[in-house]
Amino acid sequence: MNKTTISLLSITFFFLMLTSSNSSSNIIAVNKNLSDGETIISGDATFELGFFSPGSSRNRYLGIWYKSTTPCVVVWVANRETPLIDTSGIVKLDSQGTLSLVNGSGITIWSSNSSTTGDTYLPGMKMGKNFKTRREMYLTSWRSADDPSPGVYTLRFSMVKGKYQQQYIRKNSVIQSRIAPINGITWAGRPNYKPNPSYRAKYDIILNEDEMYFVFSFKSTFLLIKSIITPGGKHEVWHLNKKTGKWTQDLYFPSDKCDGYGVCGPYGICSTDTYNICGCFKGFEPKNPQEMPQDNWSSGCRRTRSLDCSAEEGFQKFSSLKLPDTQNAMYDSHMSLRECEVACKSNCSCTAYANPNMTEGAAGCLLWFGDLIDLRVYSQNGQDLYVRLAASELLVNSSTPVNGRFRSRFPRKKRVIVIITISTAAGLAVILVLCTLSKRKRRPDVEREVKVLETEHNSSNKKGNIELTVFRLSTISRATNKFSIENILGQGGFGPVYKGVLEEGQEIAVKRLSKSSKQGLDEFENEVICIAKLQHRNLVKLLGYCIKGEETLLVYEYMPNKSLDWFIFGCVLF
Repeated sequence: MNKTTISLLSITFFFLMLTSSNSSSNIIAVNKNLSDGETIISGDATFELGFFSPGSSRNRYLGIWYKSTTPCVVVWVANRETPLIDTSGIVKLDSQGTLSLVNGSGITIWSSNSSTTGDTYLPGMKMGKNFKTRREMYLTSWRSADDPSPGVYTLRFSMVKGKYQQQYIRKNSVIQSRIAPINGITWAGRPNYKPNPSYRAKYDIILNEDEMYFVFSFKSTFLLIKSIITPGGKHEVWHLNKKTGKWTQDLYFPSDKCDGYGVCGPYGICSTDTYNICGCFKGFEPKNPQEMPQDNWSSGCRRTRSLDCSAEEGFQKFSSLKLPDTQNAMYDSHMSLRECEVACKSNCSCTAYANPNMTEGAAGCLLWFGDLIDLRVYSQNGQDLYVRLAASELLVNSSTPVNGRFRSRFPRKKRVIVIITISTAAGLAVILVLCTLSKRKRRPDVEREVKVLETEHNSSNKKGNIELTVFRLSTISRATNKFSIENILGQGGFGPVYKGVLEEGQEIAVKRLSKSSKQGLDEFENEVICIAKLQHRNLVKLLGYCIKGEETLLVYEYMPNKSLDWFIFGCVLF
């Protein structure tokens, strides 16, 4: 394969710049050999080249390592796929400038003309792609600490013209984690990365007709820095204090569950600050609510109200985020944020937009087309994302702060959840059985009673067999702060549940039927009839209902007794 992770020209240059550590016989010269047991040292005495055996292995490899560190830290291996089984290996340099590694039988097992992969990135190296030669430069892990042969993990850039660059950690061909794009300052997908103030670092993306690559430059008089992909699939950044010889870790990634790729599915958003790490944007709901108890969010979220490309559609700003995967996004480096919004609004397929560059006054526009995936909340280094929502969803949530948050099955802040105690669970089981039997035996009566609700809900009448208050939609809207995301207590098959306070001070819980809910009018009718007729001190009381246009709402009394889940399982820490 015509791929490499370390520029062979850079390696050859490194070899040619080597100077002797003891005598001129240690310098690689044309037709002169370097045998096992001999080493040469770079001009600044930072690196050393020679033969070594990693860990407990007896195999011999030609490699480069930091000279003055203990234990030995190898940064490059020549023959990682073809180890020597003894100490008979020899390094040669021919008149064409080609380095070769020859075994005891005289067979060349590696040369600088062949492809070479490595697990370590050093400042000044290129990582990216040459479009003419199709050579790609990336990192490949060792198989183990004792075996430098190529492992199953790679760290590579997505280098596609017209796309925004980002890094992926893959296991074989499957994406395991994604490091979000450079935000103009650093890598946005590494919130726990704390650069050492003792050195200055610079990140550059170089793009021209021939190639696209990333270069990291670094300046310090007493520190060295390296980035590796470990045999376990971790991306780590370390710095070495040359005065003390001590290595210190600056970064490890992935660092938590939310760093896993797409763990919350399309339009799902991950946060380690919530009981359940996955949730949905405002304007979205779990696609398969039945999967939630098993913490399976692979199906992600779906819109509560579909887009119709009307002029009234708009965008909701969500802050402190890791931007979505840019594989289905297009990038323009010259557009302002306002121009970006106009471009997205004019294209019905555009689902979100953002300026990925956090540098003050910087331009840039990312437009996403299709599902948004691999999102998470960041307390630092997070960015703003503008998500397209239906006009009705924007209207309902008009009171929500511009810094919108996401819906989760469990809220970000500590708040009580409207639910019953353990004894209530037993009571509900009995009620469900009674309701099912009642519905089967008295279906004509149910239909007659629901018709009373349907025909008379606009007049506050209390006719028929059900005596309930008919609430105005405006009353419930005021009580729940216009169905604010901050008032959401939970989510069920029926739809979201909001906490509210009536004008007279009474606390209520409001169940709002979702358009995409599998439950509908039948379940609404059944719940009204059953709960209204079956009153018990251990049952939450149904106070009333509201049917207005497309809105179907049930109003319950509020019972701050935490959740059944809490009583059974207690506190669970991840």
